[in-house]
Amino acid sequence: MPPPPAPVVAGGPRRYGGLLLALLATAIWAGNLATARELRDAIPPVSLAFWRCVLAVAVILPWTVRPLRREWPTVRRHTPLLSLIGLSGIALFTVLVYVAAHTTTATNLSLLDIAASVFILAFARLAGQERPGLPGLFGSVLAVAGVVALVTKGSFSSLDPAPGDLWMLGAAVIFALYCLLLRVTPAAISQSTLLLVTFGTSLVFLFPAYLVEWWLVGGFTLTPELLAALAYVGVFSSAVAYLCWNRAVQRVGAATAGVVYYLLPVLTALLSVWLLDEPVTLDQGLAMVLIVSGVALGLHGGRRARGGRPSPQAQSD
Repeated sequence: MPPPPAPVVAGGPRRYGGLLLALLATAIWAGNLATARELRDAIPPVSLAFWRCVLAVAVILPWTVRPLRREWPTVRRHTPLLSLIGLSGIALFTVLVYVAAHTTTATNLSLLDIAASVFILAFARLAGQERPGLPGLFGSVLAVAGVVALVTKGSFSSLDPAPGDLWMLGAAVIFALYCLLLRVTPAAISQSTLLLVTFGTSLVFLFPAYLVEWWLVGGFTLTPELLAALAYVGVFSSAVAYLCWNRAVQRVGAATAGVVYYLLPVLTALLSVWLLDEPVTLDQGLAMVLIVSGVALGLHGGRRARGGRPSPQAQSD
């Protein structure tokens, strides 16, 4: 899922560079979902989430020390809020995605990932932050239909959803709540500081869970292949992709970058066929059309939120 973007929009000749950066970030996140699926038997989910955050903090820390020092008084005053953001959007969301990867395909993970936008719109409406118009409501209906088609595999007569689909659906709900929390973070906290603090606080919550998981199921054998995969999820999908995404949003705006992000299921499906030998089924193809169309229509047919940071999806994971 994309991180919270900066609300600065620039145009001109930088537009194509911004689109390429958004595409690069989306491709890296698609690779993260494929990697999670590939590592499902090699490393337990909490361990994967924990070491991803460790590597991410190690990479982010050197270039965020100065802004963190400058903004520390504001960070300290809002510690409860920032801790809740780290718990929901990083710790819980990441663990649920990695748990889901054990029993569903990477393509399903990506489809349910972008479907989080429907929950974002619903929760924002309940909180009085947004009032989607008719296109937004119609888009939400389309996206929900896509989710239903995906989870039921296109048939209600033999309803037997994969456990991973339900775990990922729960992750999407958690991420929607995380997005609402982002909207009330102080503007005085920069994107780099927010990124470091949320990853850092997530480690506080993940560490005891990591110890419990290690005690119950044991650790994992660190091979060169596993080390490379950990470096990918910890460095590229956490630090590099977030940096590319924020730069893209600064250049082309959150809405335009969000359209590029709708390519996530397509890129994930291509990687799944290539790397995991997971073919795209007819029900997945139908769900892809409904969800991507519904999310695009729902987000760009609605009104902007009143106040706070922009939503990570129209901004993700």
